[in-house]
Amino acid sequence: MTIGTLDPIVLGHNSFFGVNHLSREQGRQRDAIFEDTARIVDMMRTAASLDVAAMMMSTHPRAALVAAAVRREPALRERWTFYPLLPYITKYIRQSNEKGLVNLVLDQLKQAGWSQSLGMVARSGLGFLTKDYRRILTTLIDLELAPFQSLRVGTVFLHDVLTDLALALDLPELLAVHVEAVRNRFDARGGFATKNLPLLVNRLRAYGFERPAILAQVNKAGFGMNPSRSLCEQTLQRTDLEVMAMGTLASGYLRPVEAFEYVFAQPAVQSIVVSVSTPEHAAETFGAAQAAARQRV
Repeated sequence: MTIGTLDPIVLGHNSFFGVNHLSREQGRQRDAIFEDTARIVDMMRTAASLDVAAMMMSTHPRAALVAAAVRREPALRERWTFYPLLPYITKYIRQSNEKGLVNLVLDQLKQAGWSQSLGMVARSGLGFLTKDYRRILTTLIDLELAPFQSLRVGTVFLHDVLTDLALALDLPELLAVHVEAVRNRFDARGGFATKNLPLLVNRLRAYGFERPAILAQVNKAGFGMNPSRSLCEQTLQRTDLEVMAMGTLASGYLRPVEAFEYVFAQPAVQSIVVSVSTPEHAAETFGAAQAAARQRV
C-alpha cells in the first residue's frame, strides 16, 4: 500500500525500548515496564483513542512481538500505520564487536537462505561482498522489514548512522538501494534519518532525490540540531522536502505547548514523532501537538 504523505503525529518507540537520552535509570525502568508487549499494545489503544494511529518502530527484537500482536487484532491491523526505522543499529554494533563485520553479514545472509552463496564468500571474501553489494543490502533490508509483512507501512527510514555514513563516503548508491528495496518490498517510500539536516538536504538535491522524506532533530532548544540550530532553521524554510521532527521536547527539557508551536512553525516539518509512557502523558502531549498543528492550518 502506498502512503504518499507523513502522518502529522506519530507515536514514538523510545519509551517502549528503554531509550532515554537524559537518564539511563529511567530508560531501564521503562524498558522493564514495556517488556510486556501487552502494555505497548495498550498504549497504542490509548493513542488511537486520541486520534493518533501511526507509530515509529525500530527493528528492535521487540518489534516483531508488537507486529504479531497487531496482526492478531483486526481493529489494530486495519487502522495503524508503521514507520519502520532500520536497522536496529545497537544490535549490529554489538554483534560486529563480537563476531567481526564480515561474519556478522554472513550470519544475516544465512538467515535469508543464502547458504549456497556462502561458499563463494568464503573463497573470495570481501571481493564478493563488494561485487554483489546491491543484492546483499536488499537482502538485509528485507530481513529487517520481515516483521512488518502484511501490515500498513508508511515511510521506511534508514538509520542516521548509515545515512550519514553514506554522505561521509559520498555513496549515493547506498541511499538509492534503500529507496528501491522499500518500494519493491512494500510499495512504500524510503526516507532518511540524519544528524545533519543541511548536509543531507544539499546532498540529496545533488544526487537527484526529489521531495525526500527526512527524520531529523527539530526543537526550540536546538538540542541535536547539527551543525547549528540557525543552519537547520534555514533548511526548514524549504518546501520541497518533508521532515518528520524527532526530539521535539529536547528529551523533556521543553514543555509540549511551546515545543510544538515552534516545530510546526517550520515550513518543511510535516510530522512529529513523540514518545509517551502513560495515558496522562499521552493526552497532554498529543493534545498540545494537535492544537499546534491546527493553528498552522
